[in-house]
Amino acid sequence: MFYAEKENGAFFNNQRIRVSKKRELNSCLFATGGVSKNEVDLPLRKSGSAALDMAYVAAGRYDGYFQNDLNLWDIAAGIILVKEAGGLINEIDLSQNKNIKIRASSMAINDKMLEKLKNF
Repeated sequence: MFYAEKENGAFFNNQRIRVSKKRELNSCLFATGGVSKNEVDLPLRKSGSAALDMAYVAAGRYDGYFQNDLNLWDIAAGIILVKEAGGLINEIDLSQNKNIKIRASSMAINDKMLEKLKNF
């Protein structure tokens, strides 16, 4: 079970989890979902669950996650997991419930990932 508490860390089955430490995009694996209008030049998988994909980023199983047009309830748990595991999340207007764009990764690859996602 994944869980996190603000300023207290993120955990999987009572073991502390951290985001990936990889620094090179060619050795990373990313997750996404939904329909994409443009091809992205990143190694990726589609699982169909935003919450699980973000939990896997928090645990270092995936190196990053990105998707457009999400609902807040799809990513709320993932936001705290990724942040508490040492990752970064793009700025999100929490007063909006729908059409949210999410970008999550470690600090080490965030800028590189965002560069690849300019047209996503």
